[in-house]
Amino acid sequence: MTYQIWLEEVRDVLRSINMPMEDWQCVWPFDFSGEHDAGTTPDQAAMKANRHWWHQQNKSLKQDCTETPNYWLPRDHQGKCQPVYERGDYVKVEFPDETTGIGEWMWMIVDNCDDQKRVVFGTLDNEPVNDYGGKVKIGSQLAVNYDNVREHKKSGEFGPH
Repeated sequence: MTYQIWLEEVRDVLRSINMPMEDWQCVWPFDFSGEHDAGTTPDQAAMKANRHWWHQQNKSLKQDCTETPNYWLPRDHQGKCQPVYERGDYVKVEFPDETTGIGEWMWMIVDNCDDQKRVVFGTLDNEPVNDYGGKVKIGSQLAVNYDNVREHKKSGEFGPH
């Protein structure tokens, strides 16, 4: 699908939730072309833009969530915080060891996530210390529950690990 057709579909979705792109994009730009290039569907891109704009607005009002960095709902929101993981972000995930009780923490590069199921998908970015029977190694594709994420960094703030 061409970028222009894709973007028009995104506009339609944003209009349907009363978040016209024209009102928000000029204030807090969102990377629509990057989302298109990454293969994000118009519905997903619209929801990401919506969250981005709400997060930026809450930050500008100094009402952003203090419990979870980069969360789009305002301070003192109801319910559990929903982190915002995006393609290219780094998350440190815990692999619990039920035998010893001592878990191993490793970095994973985010590919995408399913907020409803609370699962982040990505690629393991460091060599495991523990032996996982050849099932987990650097470059492995993983699906990790949000509850096992211990740290989150945007790609631009990530240094040597």
